This record gives sequence, structure tokens and C-alpha cells, in this order.
Amino acid sequence: MVSLLNQWIVSEYNEFVQDQDAVVLLELNGLNIDESTSLRNSVREKGAQVQVIKNRLAKVALEGAGIPISLEEMTGTFALLVGDVESTIAASKAIEEIAKKRKQDRRIHFRAAYLDGSAMDATEAASIPSMPDKDTLRGMLCGVLSGPARSIAMLLSEVQASTARVVQARADQGDAN
Repeated sequence: MVSLLNQWIVSEYNEFVQDQDAVVLLELNGLNIDESTSLRNSVREKGAQVQVIKNRLAKVALEGAGIPISLEEMTGTFALLVGDVESTIAASKAIEEIAKKRKQDRRIHFRAAYLDGSAMDATEAASIPSMPDKDTLRGMLCGVLSGPARSIAMLLSEVQASTARVVQARADQGDAN
């Protein structure tokens, strides 16, 4: 019976992470009910999902889904944050805001991630909330692309303006003589 229950849980975890662009492993240390509810609601609002997991069974499910997140030597309460890349980044930002509320006793930690085909360790996973979203990246790209064109346009207009100033100065000098 226990074996059948474990197989069912593993298949549920496998379905949960299957075909997801982003999977983030979160360590949850003693969240109270309000913090847990706030976490789930924030994640849901951003379009992602979070589920508390059993470490040993999640390890089997992640290996079965081909997601290279290691759960070796991990003890405690963990959760998986899943979704597409955009919603996962947005949800990670919301989670970071919740985690920052308790400065001295941080209870939520990013431990690993699999984002758009790349595995990340704890340090890299902790940087996910600081990643720009797609709209910000597009704005940055437009700025980078339009910068040289703007500089060329200013340079070309400056040649004409300089010529006009020289002609005007020469004309003013000729009137003074």
C-alpha cells in the first residue's frame, strides 16, 4: 500500500514539473499560516504554481522528468515553484518580497533552479528575483540599438549646425569691419 501511494505521489510530482520551462527549488523554514497563504496567493497571481514536496519522492520525479535539480543532502521542508519563465521570474520577485519582510530570520531560500534549459545552483537561483522580465529586456535592447543611430543623427546634424555658426560668425565679422 505504501509503495502504491509513493508511486502515485511520484507520478503527481512528475506531472507537476513535466513540460515546464522553469522549476525552482525553495527551502521553507517554519512558515506560519499567514506567510504560507501569502506565498501561495502571490505565486498564483503571477501565473506560476508552488507545491510543498517530499524530498525523496521529488528526487525520483525530477530524475524521471529529466530535470537536473539535485536533492541530495537536503533536509527540511522544500517546495517546487513551476511555470513558464516569465511567470516564474515574476513569482520569484514576489517570493523575495515576502522573504525580505523578515530581515533577521529569513525563512524562504532559493536552493536550485532549472530555467529555460539551464540548471542553476543556490547562488544562481538566488539571483532569479533580480532578473529583468521580458518587457524590461526589450526596453534595454531598444536603448542599445537606438543609441548608435541617435549618435549618428546628432553627428550629422552637428556638421550642418557648425557650418551655419561659422558662416554667421563670418557674416557678423564682415559687418563689423
